[in-house]
Amino acid sequence: MFWHSFITKTKHYGRAIWYENMKEWRIELTYKPDFIRGMIDPLVYAMPYLLYGIALVGGRTSETLKGLVGTDDLITFVTLGYIFVGFINMALWAMGWSLRKEQFWGTLESVFVAPVPRWVFALGMALHSTLHQGLMIFLQIIVINLIFKLTIAPSGILPSLLVVGLMLIALYGFGMMVASLTLIFKQGWLVSEALSGIMMIITPIAYPLAVLPLFMQKAAMFLPTTYGVMTVRHFLIGEQMGFTVWTAFSRLVVLGVVWVAVGIMIFEIIDRRTRRTGTISHY
Repeated sequence: MFWHSFITKTKHYGRAIWYENMKEWRIELTYKPDFIRGMIDPLVYAMPYLLYGIALVGGRTSETLKGLVGTDDLITFVTLGYIFVGFINMALWAMGWSLRKEQFWGTLESVFVAPVPRWVFALGMALHSTLHQGLMIFLQIIVINLIFKLTIAPSGILPSLLVVGLMLIALYGFGMMVASLTLIFKQGWLVSEALSGIMMIITPIAYPLAVLPLFMQKAAMFLPTTYGVMTVRHFLIGEQMGFTVWTAFSRLVVLGVVWVAVGIMIFEIIDRRTRRTGTISHY
């Protein structure tokens, strides 16, 4: 009886998550020029990092970088790191804005009376954002590879995908927390802007972790993106991490459990508070 109820409820939630994902795709594809611009943006933002790097070190390779992380390929190092900017934006902007979008469209109240928990809609947005981000990353890598010829180890692709999957679980929890804060602050970009800026500085995206001040290095150890980007580069280009692969995987699992639990808990607390005070639809 328990398992039947569990499976039924899981299917019900799964359909709601899928429909939320499809709704977002239909809305985005309705505005095709804006959709195309969104696909191009990551490449436009990544190119200055690469060109600045080439200009500063005088070429594609850097002996200083090799001394810090074990690889001298600046272009591949920065490209793989910059991919994680998209994952950060997915959690803090796409998921964080999921409920704010419903407010803009005037459908928030309709969503909130649907027979599923409110966090299901945040997960629907997470699914859409993951697929959307995956498409952008695929196009970004193809174009940069055509220009610069990236050098990665094919054997590291599968374990890298596993690392990214574990990291995304933690980011989903963080995204749900940010989404719930929109119900209080209304202007969700205030939270997203501050947190995304901090995470992109602390996460070693375009530079090794060792160049950060010591207190930032310690703070970075609490971010799943740190383990994600460094472990992926370890598998693909041999970056020296300062911790083992087992440590990276185990900490990603722990951070995933903690961040998801905290994200759902905060979401539920804020949801109950806004319903009790009647401020859900307030601007």
